[in-house]
Amino acid sequence: MNSKELSKYFKIIKQSVDDFDDPEQARLAVEAITPAAEQGNAQAQYLLGMYYYTFYCEDSSRFLCWMEKAAEADNLKAIKFLVDYYRFICDDMEPEQRKPLGRKWLYRMIEVLKKKADKGVVSAAKSLMNLYVHDRPDDMTEKEGREAAMMWHERLIEILREKAEQGTVRDKKNLADALYNGCDVPEEIDSYLPDRVDEAVRLYEEISGEKKDGASYYDSGRMYSREVSEENAFACYMKAAELGYTPAYYEIAAAYLDGEGTKRDFDKAFEWFKKAVDNGDTSAKLKLAECYKRGAGCQRDYAAAMALYQQVAGDKSLKRYSFADVAEYELGNMYLKGLGVEVDLRKAYDYFKQAAKNDNRAAENALNNKKFRDFK
Repeated sequence: MNSKELSKYFKIIKQSVDDFDDPEQARLAVEAITPAAEQGNAQAQYLLGMYYYTFYCEDSSRFLCWMEKAAEADNLKAIKFLVDYYRFICDDMEPEQRKPLGRKWLYRMIEVLKKKADKGVVSAAKSLMNLYVHDRPDDMTEKEGREAAMMWHERLIEILREKAEQGTVRDKKNLADALYNGCDVPEEIDSYLPDRVDEAVRLYEEISGEKKDGASYYDSGRMYSREVSEENAFACYMKAAELGYTPAYYEIAAAYLDGEGTKRDFDKAFEWFKKAVDNGDTSAKLKLAECYKRGAGCQRDYAAAMALYQQVAGDKSLKRYSFADVAEYELGNMYLKGLGVEVDLRKAYDYFKQAAKNDNRAAENALNNKKFRDFK
């Protein structure tokens, strides 16, 4: 059987296992890949293990034999299954019997990840860093686990440095991001790690100078705003905007609005917020609405402000972000205070209540207004 046919059967079994769907089609696929598994194909062995575990879990002998074969061939998914199975799932063995098995397979997983990390695989070093914090072997103390995690964080940085020295600007940016943001470092070790912001700053500067694209200048601007100076950040955002990188428009507008990194200029703030909105920036819609409501950089226009707030509040895709609840809160305020509309306490209450459902604290406080006592 060629690799294309195998991949087709693998996909059928995986989908059946994931969705508990079409067991007959999966059974036929299992029959088709069994010869490959018997000949040592680790992926086929792992999928057979998952199939038998999903549909015949009461008979552990049917899935464990395939999982162990795949794990012995260093299939990480199979090893992880065995780790979790013996540590948390297996109920037909006494704890003193399964505990050493769970530890055995966990150390096997560490061994396989170490081999990958030694070859420069970033994800393997990152997995080891997190493993020693969140899932360390039970014969290690918390302190030992933390020290091991810190060691693998350093190895992760080494790997990224090696790639940056030999690779592309993208590799250099990956290193800069890791130095600055920590590369998904668990909070349990974050405070123990050295501060590498200065190195990150130098790298971002190099990247901006080499790549000369808007995204690089924008990244430099964000870093400068936190670590160096607002003036440097503003200069980078302007370079990014000149190169057509639209996310910088909002940052420029906010700088003009608040006078951070440049002289306060409401007219320019309005102009840049408008550009950001025209390029699809939702957060800029809220700020542009604020400009219309305040008359900052434009004539006060409550109708335009309300239209923007309604657009944001009505966009269902934004419900999981804070944009929609902010817009709902602002609409509630406009109806409460009669800004461009007749005072309507019912509408104000409904908007505040909707915003409060989305955990908007200001809306929760607004609902305590005595004017709303008849609506509760």
